Amino acid sequence: MTLLKIENLKTTFYTREGDVKAVNRVDLEVEDGEKLAVIGETGGGKSVLGLSIMGLLPESARVKGRIFFKGENLLEKNPEEMRKIRGRRIAYIPQNPGTSLNPVMKVGQQVKEAVINSMNLKNKRAGERVLELFKSVKLSEPEKLINQYPYQLSGGTKQRVLFSMGMAGCPELLIADEPAKGLDAPLKARTIKL
Repeated sequence: MTLLKIENLKTTFYTREGDVKAVNRVDLEVEDGEKLAVIGETGGGKSVLGLSIMGLLPESARVKGRIFFKGENLLEKNPEEMRKIRGRRIAYIPQNPGTSLNPVMKVGQQVKEAVINSMNLKNKRAGERVLELFKSVKLSEPEKLINQYPYQLSGGTKQRVLFSMGMAGCPELLIADEPAKGLDAPLKARTIKL
C-alpha cells in the first residue's frame, strides 16, 4: 500500500529580493514499511521537502502540487486537520537537537508531553512509555535521563531524545531530517538502524 505519494511538488518562498524555489518538481512514492533516503547538497531543499509534507512552513512559502498520505491530499487539509495528523500519524524529527529541545524543561517531561499529545495516555502510563522509548533508542540510564535538561546531554543523546519524541505516537510515517548529523561513526550506524 502506498503510504506517501508526492506529485509535482513545488515550494517557493516569496521574498523582497524575489522568489526562491526551494523544492522544484519533486515526485516520489513511499510504500508502507519502506525506508527512503533523500540525499542532496546543502541548501538543496531536503529540509523544506520534509516541512512541506508536515505543513510547517512559514507564511511566505507557497506549496503547489499534491502530497497524498494514505490517499488523502495533505495540501487540502485545514490547520486543525493537520494538527490531528502531526505526531499521531506523521512525525518529524528536526535536524538540530540543540535548538529543537526546550532548554528549561527536563527532557523526560518534553517526551512525556509528546506521548500525552499523540497517544492520549494518562500521566503514569505516559511516564512508563517515555522509559520504553528511551530504551528503544538505546539510551543508557533512562531513569536518570528523564530528570536531565538538554544542556546536560551530549549531541548524540539529544538526537536520540528527539527520536523518542518522534516515535512517541507510533506514527505511520517518520520523517527524520539529517538524523545522523554531527554524530560519530558508531553512533551514526546505531541511529540509522533505528
